[in-house]
Amino acid sequence: MCCRHRARCVWGCSVSHLQTTYTAAKQTSRGLRIWIEGQKLALAGFTPAARYQAVYDAVDKRITLTLDANGGRKVTESKRGGVARPIIDLQGAMPASVFDAGTRIRVTFTHGLIEISQHHESSSQTEREARFNARSSGGTIVECSMFTGGAISTDAISNAIAAAGHNTRIGWVCEMESKYIESAGQNCAAIDDSTTFLVGKAEEIEAQLYTQCDILSFSMPCAGFSKAGRVKHGQTPEQHSGTALFGVINAIKNANPAVLISENVTEAMDSPMYTLLTAELRRTGYRVFEQILDQRHTGTVENRRRYWMVAVSEGIAPEQLELLPVDIERPSIDSLLESDPCEPWCVNEGLKDKAVRDAAAGKGFAKRQLLTGSENRCGTIGRFYSKKRSTEPFIVNSDGLERLLTPVEHCRVKSVPEHLIGGLGKCVAHEILGQSVDYRQPFNLTAALFAALGGAA
Repeated sequence: MCCRHRARCVWGCSVSHLQTTYTAAKQTSRGLRIWIEGQKLALAGFTPAARYQAVYDAVDKRITLTLDANGGRKVTESKRGGVARPIIDLQGAMPASVFDAGTRIRVTFTHGLIEISQHHESSSQTEREARFNARSSGGTIVECSMFTGGAISTDAISNAIAAAGHNTRIGWVCEMESKYIESAGQNCAAIDDSTTFLVGKAEEIEAQLYTQCDILSFSMPCAGFSKAGRVKHGQTPEQHSGTALFGVINAIKNANPAVLISENVTEAMDSPMYTLLTAELRRTGYRVFEQILDQRHTGTVENRRRYWMVAVSEGIAPEQLELLPVDIERPSIDSLLESDPCEPWCVNEGLKDKAVRDAAAGKGFAKRQLLTGSENRCGTIGRFYSKKRSTEPFIVNSDGLERLLTPVEHCRVKSVPEHLIGGLGKCVAHEILGQSVDYRQPFNLTAALFAALGGAA
């Protein structure tokens, strides 16, 4: 006969295996209260009238109850439907010396022993906030990143932390494309010999490899979120790259960062994936801030509208975090052009013919970006810019010939430091830049965060 079945028949049956209940310490008119009742008490030997000893440990946030014939406390009894039920009711100053009202707790039962400790998610919150505060006050803030690409955003965040007066290092980076992460290792000064490279899909990497950090940045694949990507692939974001979310959750659980910074296309903001992610972050003790940023917030020439999500652990989070527009005059594109660009001038008859067909078909969204250089803005430049796609920017000269921006010029219209594409061929450089960010967005957002934290929490 199983132990659970015997518990229905007699008091005094026991259980040798661990049982666990998650609950909370509650505030009542008589003070803080922890209430435990029912079969799990009986299984552990805490039957009505059994005596036990209670030990309160305010340092380790733990209350230990041990069966003891000479103990100072006694299990009480109530009846429900005519059936007797054991009750342990802890309240008053002693429980309050260990837990605050509302604290989530974990209660474990083995025979003769009950341990009441802080809920593991609350412990994680306490630990990450203490670690962040300690490192912000003279230590080294550890930043890590997922979907790192060429480390454009990673570099911006690191430099913003340093500009706020803190030491920083990159603990690990995660990226599935070897050519991108090799460029990051060569060109991003914040990545050094101590940085761990995790090369693979985020969701396939073992969770324990996502070691502890203070700030975690990530940008889940955007192709599934964007309108163009959904049309091209014929899939929802969840079908296209939804499993990436599991990798992100694994990393968050194991690395336990105090701050998370995420960027994506604007359509991601209300997507099921980000809705689930932000709900889980709020549930586990983060305050979430969301904002759409564009060139008004940075003064950058490329108008790259992006959704940014920042989550900060509740105990250190500011009340507000909002990046305001800046009063910066954008430079003209011709001031950013190289004096001797290695990019051929072409007629591009095929693109011109396509533009005529698109106009006749009423495809206003497909209008070409033909720039003389006098403009101080251009539209988004994507990953496959080197393929000469019809809707992305071309420079046009007085003879009507056209050319693409060079990789260096691509950096400049995105405000990206040019050394971050050092040594790369044209195609790979444009790929890294095209799926990256307006450099000033993560830089300014991180700077605003540290200013809101009072200079570091």
